[in-house]
Amino acid sequence: MKQLIPLVIPLALAACAGGMDSKFASDPAHYGLYVASVDVQIDTDIMVKNAQSGEVIPLKVTHTLHGGDTGYVDQVLPAGRYLLERYTPDGQSIVSLETPDGYFDVDSGCFNYGGHYSFGTGADGKPTYQDSTTLKDIEELPDDIRRQAKDHDVCSAAMGEANQRLAAADAAQQLDL
Repeated sequence: MKQLIPLVIPLALAACAGGMDSKFASDPAHYGLYVASVDVQIDTDIMVKNAQSGEVIPLKVTHTLHGGDTGYVDQVLPAGRYLLERYTPDGQSIVSLETPDGYFDVDSGCFNYGGHYSFGTGADGKPTYQDSTTLKDIEELPDDIRRQAKDHDVCSAAMGEANQRLAAADAAQQLDL
């Protein structure tokens, strides 16, 4: 058994390293990096559905020392359209996010910036949210997230709109990455 341990540890580490992040690097023709900031105050998941496959995918919201109450999504996704489904703002209640404009697109080989989401509930009990996507806001992301835009095309993955792509060379001229 002791002889197997040196063999198992490298295999386990390789399996972890072979996840979605490596798919963006090794298969940029099919995957894009989706990044957004959200006003959710806890680490939670925002559930989205791939419009083509129907697969429901959790977008991990995490917090850093940089952001305070701001959470960040930093996730590799297959290229395509994603429909917002639901999230848990407090770890207990489930809030639907389904609306006609509740979608975003992910382009392959691109740093897809979804902007900053502000979630809420309207007087009618239905979900409300706003999405602010300003290119310069990428400069305000935590360093480890912002750095991933370097040498990649940058796409505006604004909610309810088709993506707009900015070539890596043009993004480098406009952004301090």
